[in-house]
Amino acid sequence: MQKLQRTYWNGLSAEYQRVMSISLDDFHYGPQIPGDSRLRILPPLHRGMRALELGCGAAQNSIFLARRGLDCTAMDISREQLDAARRLAAAEGVEITLRNAPIERFAEKVDGLFDLIHSSHAFEFIEDPGATIMQCAKFLKPGGSLVISTVHPLYNGDWEENIDEDGNVCGMGLFLPHYFSPPDDVRTKDGRVEVISRAYPVSSWFNWFRAAGLEVTVLSEPAEQSDGTPPYTSPDWADNEGELAAIPGTLIVAGKAAGR
Repeated sequence: MQKLQRTYWNGLSAEYQRVMSISLDDFHYGPQIPGDSRLRILPPLHRGMRALELGCGAAQNSIFLARRGLDCTAMDISREQLDAARRLAAAEGVEITLRNAPIERFAEKVDGLFDLIHSSHAFEFIEDPGATIMQCAKFLKPGGSLVISTVHPLYNGDWEENIDEDGNVCGMGLFLPHYFSPPDDVRTKDGRVEVISRAYPVSSWFNWFRAAGLEVTVLSEPAEQSDGTPPYTSPDWADNEGELAAIPGTLIVAGKAAGR
């Protein structure tokens, strides 16, 4: 799965950064939803805090934090994405430590403990989120925070026409064949699997945080932002035909390590 991810994101990086509009003025959690300026999920930020971003892409969230005085490390499996991050950080005049590694192997690439570990829509691409969350907890300072946003299990369902009792079409609705084993989002090209995105029930994320010894402080399923421009968007995401107003596309879980 790691090989698929690396090849997929290296090939997609230039187009992804060209098409996506990702703000540097707000901390984003996912497509079409409000950023932290509205959701208020991040812990209080202070100059000198250490932050680690996993699956950073072009590291827009790390740049946002670095501009506020945090000491930021950002990691991604794709060298192309990290090149984009390097260029963007230089343009913004901030320093970020960049590391090339799969999320599952982040511990091999970092030293010391962090006040904040965060990841936006990257954990759905790894094999064992629970094991990685357990590892993340070991790298948090006492009282440190882990903040993960990921694909909501409902979003991996299929939108189909609703038919009323008279056989008439009455709008669109979601069909999810099995909530406890949501279908994978398998992305293919020319009949070949490029990458797999996997969703899990909300309770799985809660239990993984708790098993890692973290106090779950936030469990959020934000609705689509109804006004203004979301901090993470694109023409395709903006044209979602009301799906993200009807169901959440993103699940956000935040936890805190024991300590002060």
